[in-house]
Amino acid sequence: MASYRRRLEQDLDGWISRGLVPAENRAAILQGVREGRRLDAATALAIIGALMAGVAVIAFVAANWGAIPRLARFGMILAAFGAAGGAAAWASARGRPIAAQALLSVAALIFAAAIGLTGQIFDITGQPATALRSAGLAAALLALAGRSPWAGVVALLMLALGDFTDGQMFGRDKILFGWLVLAAPLGAAAAIVCRSQALAHAAGLAAIVAVMTFDPLVRGHAETLFLAAAGVLAAGAAAARWGRERFEGPAGVLYGWLAWGALFWFGAAGFDETLRGVTHSVAWLALAGAAVGLGRHDRHAGVTSAGVVGLFAGGATLLFNLGVGLMTSAAVFAGAALIALGVAFVLRRRTAP
Repeated sequence: MASYRRRLEQDLDGWISRGLVPAENRAAILQGVREGRRLDAATALAIIGALMAGVAVIAFVAANWGAIPRLARFGMILAAFGAAGGAAAWASARGRPIAAQALLSVAALIFAAAIGLTGQIFDITGQPATALRSAGLAAALLALAGRSPWAGVVALLMLALGDFTDGQMFGRDKILFGWLVLAAPLGAAAAIVCRSQALAHAAGLAAIVAVMTFDPLVRGHAETLFLAAAGVLAAGAAAARWGRERFEGPAGVLYGWLAWGALFWFGAAGFDETLRGVTHSVAWLALAGAAVGLGRHDRHAGVTSAGVVGLFAGGATLLFNLGVGLMTSAAVFAGAALIALGVAFVLRRRTAP
């Protein structure tokens, strides 16, 4: 999608040609438009290098050398964490926000490794889920302290890993739902405040995955849980859509992911025996069609693609519920594809200059 400045330039040229805006005002108007800095190739490579350096430090310290004393290994962990945090503070003070965020992300990764390595060095036993969640909380604190959305992404990743560690969900902890259920909306709010599309992507994915972290007792009523999740995600998508004018970047990202999640979990509810049937498939098709129309109206590719996928999935379940065989289903989809391609070809011929 074209940037706001690019669209404004095109609009200004049209307004000037029609005499709506004086030509001498064009430069002054464009000077008042500020856009977020885009990453060039050199900056992107530097960020990747910094993150790889953090992983290298973790792998280096994690090696179990018999020749290095335990306290020396522990000191190396603290030194690496302090160096990354100090370098992030230095970069922030010098007005280099991208470098500061990358270094804070490295510090968060080192701290996550430090929790497990400290237990290994001093033979401290504990649950892996607790260590990962502690690392996630530490990364969240780093994100708040340094106003670093990238560290927030690390926090969501660590909390998600903690929720799914050992595949036990929460049978041992006796908790109704995972930490991701609370972390995802907080991450979305932080993405809006910080105007971070990266954190918005992570929070949107976390909101979809968080449904899977509910306790098995709750998931025994899958149709109710999935329908409720679809409703909550749809409400979130509506809120993000409403906020796109003010928070265009992150709100647009959340709008797309939450629309995907709402359609996905509504469709998943139909695989339960309680809701399985033609009625659910028809409702899924209707909602997917509405998403396509809404996405086209808003010019949002993510919402449109979610609706298109929902149409195919809902159509497939409808044919299955009607008892149509695979060969007949293949013929139906092939015919629909030919019709869609034909209509697209005719529309393109009409709109071509």
